[in-house]
Amino acid sequence: MKKEAPQPQPDTKGNEMVFMKKLSGYLIPAIFLLLTANVAAGETTIRDFTTLNQNPLSWLTAGDENKPMLLEAIIDRLNRESDALYFSPWHQKKPYHSMKHAAWGVKKYANNPGYDKNGRSRPQRWIGDIIKNTHISDYPKDIFPAITVRNTHFRILPTRERHSNLPLHDANFDNFQQSTVPTGTPVLVTLRSLDKKWFLVETRHLIGWVKAEDIARVSPDFVKTWENGRYIAVTKDNTPVSIDKKVVYKAQLGSVFPVIGKGGGDVFIWMAARDAMGNAFLLKATIPANGTALKPLPFTPRNVASIARELIGGKYGWGGLGGKRDCSSTLRDLFSPFGILLPRNSMDQAGAGRFVSFLGLSSERKRDIILQQGVPWRTLLWIPGHIMLYIGTAQGEPVIFHNFWKIATVTRNGGKGRLVVGRTAITTLCPGRELPDIDVKRANILSGLAGMTILGEQNENLPGLPLPLGSLFTEDAGHPGH
Repeated sequence: MKKEAPQPQPDTKGNEMVFMKKLSGYLIPAIFLLLTANVAAGETTIRDFTTLNQNPLSWLTAGDENKPMLLEAIIDRLNRESDALYFSPWHQKKPYHSMKHAAWGVKKYANNPGYDKNGRSRPQRWIGDIIKNTHISDYPKDIFPAITVRNTHFRILPTRERHSNLPLHDANFDNFQQSTVPTGTPVLVTLRSLDKKWFLVETRHLIGWVKAEDIARVSPDFVKTWENGRYIAVTKDNTPVSIDKKVVYKAQLGSVFPVIGKGGGDVFIWMAARDAMGNAFLLKATIPANGTALKPLPFTPRNVASIARELIGGKYGWGGLGGKRDCSSTLRDLFSPFGILLPRNSMDQAGAGRFVSFLGLSSERKRDIILQQGVPWRTLLWIPGHIMLYIGTAQGEPVIFHNFWKIATVTRNGGKGRLVVGRTAITTLCPGRELPDIDVKRANILSGLAGMTILGEQNENLPGLPLPLGSLFTEDAGHPGH
């Protein structure tokens, strides 16, 4: 039987207030259902998923699949530079990121408490207390090097509470979620919250608030042992890490660990743990050799496609929510085994190689440049808010590998709609073009492309190219279409 909303009691102000609160419990879900009636969830199917082979290995060019895409000297240089950036937090005397970056979240949300997960408006006092806890005016203070001891969320403000600008909150998104880094990541602590439960920490490409128990202070001896010059990268998600033959952790693809040795089908690695005083100590662990590769892995199309195969079908996760990936973290993890350290978000990734600007070009001209100058498996395509990997062609059209959230559609009343895809897939530059309600203007990736980036080649900083860290907090939007 359908439950009826309670009726208000006449001439009773208190009861009217109770009624309105209860009524909102019915109206908000109802409105949400109406507004998202055109949103599909789960295993959304579009034509590209059936006409384009979803196995990345099928897109290799015969005869070229095992040829190195860059000279060995270039790969060695990229790997050394990546290691230097990766470990740089342990060798800094002061923060890399400015006060502007450190205080970004405070400035943006100081007067925007937003809505909670139940669609209720938060009081100004709530956000005020969080911002007071940052005491950001003291930045930087009490600096020390540290390491993550578990997969760690970087938050824009020191709270685990989610933030939405709309009462109809989408649980797949959280404005306060900056990113996630794997266990064993070098970081620099630059500030402690007033309640001592959070640290403001940074890597070269990230700055955010993390829970105090997620990191541990490293000593010079720890750093010397860990930074030994020989590292493996994990090449399969959920690869078990064991201590004394007991699985203690499952490592995500792209994670990096120092190598001790090999034996019996396993690789012996160092793992970091945290003692009661918050200091890091070393544990000897093992990880299956068939789930790892000595870094840098040879940079061939086959090897890139093999790693991509491990990621295909992976669910979309804003900033690493739920242990998932978004567009930029998918590519960051994909290229990690090759000694190519990509920045965290799509705009900065567009500056990670030779950038070819598409500013002012027609869609046809953009397509021609991709086909003529793009190098499959090492060319990134960038549209503001989304990053993709060019892998080949189908019937004269570029084909891409990417993790995307939605396809833009038009609602019955002419408004903005969306078809949720939420996974890593191989598509054309206009996935879903066959849909009767597709919003061609918003969903066509090709028309919105701002440029392409060829990895391993020098960046010429052409007009239109964002400078490094220009978008430290730009949110990857999970295109196609806003």
